[in-house]
Amino acid sequence: MKDSTTGKTTVPPCREDCPAGIDVPRYIRCIQNGDFSGSLAVIREKIPFPAVCGYACVRPCEIRCARIQVDEAMAIRMLKQAASEYGTYVTPAPEATSPSGHRVAVIGSGPAGLAAAYYLVRIGHKVEVFDKDQRAGGMMRYAIPEYRLPEQALDDDLRFIWQSGVVFNGGRSIRLADILGKYDAILIATGNQLSKRLAIEGSELSGVLWGLDFLRSVKANEKVSLNERVCVIGGGNVAVDAALSAGRLEAKEVRIICLEERDAMPAYPWEIAQALEEGITIEDGWGPKVIHGKNGSVTGIECVRCTSVFDDNHMFNPSYDLSVTRYFDADTVIFAIGQTPDIDFIDARGLKTHGDLIKVDTDLMTGIRGVFAAGEAATGPSSIIDAIAQGRQAAASIDRYLGGTGSIDRPEEEYPCLEVHEPAPRGTCRHKGAVTDPAERLAGFDPVEPGYDRETAVREALRCLACDVRQFTVLVDPLLCKECGYCKEVCTLNVFASSDAFNPSGYKPVIVKDSDRCVGCLKCLYICPDFAVSIRNGGKKPDDEFRPQSAN
Repeated sequence: MKDSTTGKTTVPPCREDCPAGIDVPRYIRCIQNGDFSGSLAVIREKIPFPAVCGYACVRPCEIRCARIQVDEAMAIRMLKQAASEYGTYVTPAPEATSPSGHRVAVIGSGPAGLAAAYYLVRIGHKVEVFDKDQRAGGMMRYAIPEYRLPEQALDDDLRFIWQSGVVFNGGRSIRLADILGKYDAILIATGNQLSKRLAIEGSELSGVLWGLDFLRSVKANEKVSLNERVCVIGGGNVAVDAALSAGRLEAKEVRIICLEERDAMPAYPWEIAQALEEGITIEDGWGPKVIHGKNGSVTGIECVRCTSVFDDNHMFNPSYDLSVTRYFDADTVIFAIGQTPDIDFIDARGLKTHGDLIKVDTDLMTGIRGVFAAGEAATGPSSIIDAIAQGRQAAASIDRYLGGTGSIDRPEEEYPCLEVHEPAPRGTCRHKGAVTDPAERLAGFDPVEPGYDRETAVREALRCLACDVRQFTVLVDPLLCKECGYCKEVCTLNVFASSDAFNPSGYKPVIVKDSDRCVGCLKCLYICPDFAVSIRNGGKKPDDEFRPQSAN
């Protein structure tokens, strides 16, 4: 679909890779103009958790940021954090939307359930959210450590969700059968709240803990006795959070023991880097065999060498070399080997499961008409932004089921942000925010990255290439191209593709697949040995054309 303002047909890569589809370039342009409130409004078009995602998003948008073609990716997550910190947002009053007359129940107050509730209320449905915990937020509140997601950020976002008209019923353990027929639609969004258990010799010893249970206890400020030597079993984000939390609880020696090799660990690279910065040792390629103890308490764990994690069908099925073992001294062993949903409350006939997950169709409806499921209860472990995207999908599906159009967005038209600034010159690297010294972090659970001040946020925003509106036209001369493929290698934006046809010289020349993706970095032009590539700035005036000197 062509953008009516720019004429471009391609969604910029940052927005394309955001599961919720946030208009990243637009909210960054608001920050360029110092309009943090406008930026916040643009973000809220697609997610109700700008503050949460400003701290804890896994930022898939940054991996595809076009600025990588020039120097370093934009700090998109931290700009979202700045928008939520310095901007203000007025939530539309519930009565401003015509009521639909429909009532929807949401079970679970994590990111998927609350996102669905927020967008359903905004289009006129009455929504009640139920949760067995007294306070809303799910794992965002009860498991993600404070140094990664401050509780105040979550509370700031929740305040706007309640003001929008969502009704929260905390401390209510309900069964699905009890509310069937009482609401026009029901959404199950209970997440993955239980730690997977491992049947291993010694798991009953004092000093053996389970990942999510441990993080919940830490977040609740309960007294957790770890002693000096801690081994965390697992290679995912929960394992890293458990290890980082153990370090803040004054454990003297913390190890992460995982099946995967270091570069294959499922934890995010920046979390692994933080663990190493804080002195945590990673022992990769080992699996637990037996926990040793004395007088009922843990003394160590014996591990066996893992030779492969997945089988030939890419299924999780570890293989081991039983002749190679290693012993690690430990006073505490924390298992963080995965999470699973708590589906005991599901007692209604017709609702099907696949293992521990709820089975849904493409519209996220379960086997019971009018009952939907979203988030980790249906998908398994995922990220906050993925759960929000699932909540948005559920809201659209529920609206269609209730007779609506499924359109849940209300664009903030007063923030078009059409002024395009000239981007900071190449070589202007990503601005560094304040980061707490590793030695200081271990003294408590304060945020590791407090974020940008206003001025630094504006300077970082000015690095944006505005690839959603700036236009370049890429041309390849098929008679000159000799099929070396260098242009495809240096372009991460998928501008080029291979041709199926031969040119008169017997080569299959490269073709321009999507010129709209070009950001004018000129790498392809400079590397082409045949002088076959040319680039026009906007493609309108001949004097805006870039060509190698010797090709003129």
